[in-house]
Amino acid sequence: MSIFSELEALLISYADRVPLEVFAIVASFVEEVVAPVPSPAVMVVSGSLADVQGYAIGGLITLALLGSLGKLLGALLVYKVADRAEDLLSGRFAKFFGVTHAQIESFGKRLGNGWRDYVLLTVFRALPIVPSSLISVGCGVLKVNLRLYAFATYVGTVMRDFVYLYVGYVGTGAAKAFIEQSSSIESLVQVGVLLGLIAGLAYLYWRHRG
Repeated sequence: MSIFSELEALLISYADRVPLEVFAIVASFVEEVVAPVPSPAVMVVSGSLADVQGYAIGGLITLALLGSLGKLLGALLVYKVADRAEDLLSGRFAKFFGVTHAQIESFGKRLGNGWRDYVLLTVFRALPIVPSSLISVGCGVLKVNLRLYAFATYVGTVMRDFVYLYVGYVGTGAAKAFIEQSSSIESLVQVGVLLGLIAGLAYLYWRHRG
């Protein structure tokens, strides 16, 4: 069992020891900051416990709102760390890849100037197969408009979390299958994005050196 699986198991072990509302906030924060923790697990387990504890559908909405608050706080931390890391490493980017700090952040500044950007980023946040941590890091590196980032993160996560909560709420068997399938797809997407990033950096390095 990996350290991240152990962390996931530890988080879930507290789900029935504290109020679900508290668990939703704290566990969602940890899940966002520690990216390898599978994102469906926290909310699906919360949905299952909500069913056992007699929550109505309205209670799931409350849990989604609170869980999204925890996710937003974690996402803001990741954004700031990624932004700071890009500031520190931008000189090396320019040296090896021919991409300057200004060029990197100029793309992010183009976002947040219209409703389409809000819709697009919110949809990405809401899609279960898109790893949340990758969006947070990418937005931090590009220094995407913070208002756009916070809005899309919260609203998109509310929709995403409600799906997870409902899956856990309607049945344990379905919840287990959903966690396994969603985690596998999310991991594949993470690997694909990482390979694409490596390929892109290799191309920039080759073009800069050529």
